[in-house]
Amino acid sequence: MLRSLLWVPGLVLVGIVVHDLLKVTVQGGDGTLSQTVHQRVYQLLHALARRTGNRIVLAWAAPTIIVSALLTWTLGLWLGWTLVFWSSPGSVVGADSESPATFWSVVYYVGYTISTLGLGDLKTTVTPWRMLTSVAALSGFVNLTFAITFVVPVAEARLERRELARLLRRSGPDAQALVIGALQDHPDGLQSLISGLHQTLNTLETKHDHAHYLHRFHDRAALESLSLALPALGEALLLIECALPGPPPPGLKLSRTLVDSLVRGHAEHCPSPLPAVPPPPSLAPLHAAGIATVDEAEFAACLARHAEHRQFLRAMVEEGLWNWAQVAQTVRDQAGGDRGGQSTAARPAPPAPVR
Repeated sequence: MLRSLLWVPGLVLVGIVVHDLLKVTVQGGDGTLSQTVHQRVYQLLHALARRTGNRIVLAWAAPTIIVSALLTWTLGLWLGWTLVFWSSPGSVVGADSESPATFWSVVYYVGYTISTLGLGDLKTTVTPWRMLTSVAALSGFVNLTFAITFVVPVAEARLERRELARLLRRSGPDAQALVIGALQDHPDGLQSLISGLHQTLNTLETKHDHAHYLHRFHDRAALESLSLALPALGEALLLIECALPGPPPPGLKLSRTLVDSLVRGHAEHCPSPLPAVPPPPSLAPLHAAGIATVDEAEFAACLARHAEHRQFLRAMVEEGLWNWAQVAQTVRDQAGGDRGGQSTAARPAPPAPVR
């Protein structure tokens, strides 16, 4: 009796897999099934990376998530159709003997059907089961086709993440260096950090909104890690807004909005408690480069208005197992390196601004 009802959970499972597959590859976002698998796999790898202190483990999140998604869809279809065909004794028989197939023979039959191999040593003899065999083969073909459409954009998006990270890290190893480099070494000045990155940031945000699992990708090398480069850019934009005198440059608000959207999406899909607000960035490197800044009180007040944004920046850094000192030189770091513990950020700014 129970065996005759197995087609119900079987078809339900097939429906869930197909819906999940279409949701992820066509509509965008996470399906219920893939989201659960992605989260569990990522949590396991992240916990292992934290315990061992080995960032290589975390760098394997990308291929592991991709493979786990493909296996989940394939095994889900395989199990679902196996339950459907096994629910009716004699639905699958030997091609020569026509004796009813055993359970494992049904598993084998479904496997080569959804993989579209069509070996032919087992068969169905009743028309409804023949039709279901065709439907199963079609679902397997859809699975293989959409698996390709899943993998290729992921590889492209991962490459774009690395390209942006390399560009930013080579423009400056931290937030202060990004600002100084833009002002002194780039022909477009501050616009190279602002409107010059609008299209790249918008494209990256769109792809992360379409494929949430991209937020769980990490890289081993600091040069290629978006978990370092994007927070450094965010902190550099805050330095431009809060530390430099005069009105903010055109396009600054849009740049900060794009960065904020990316880091908040990262926090949403890599859920961890928000860390404390990072220490204020030191203005000493700007002063040393001859760049005039606002007074300390005005700078501190501006930073306070963006405290939550800076928490999200720090959360992205720590999720990648990096530390904030790799993002920006802080007042605390500068104070620790000065004699008597006096912060270099408190020194008066040079009179001649460089804009």
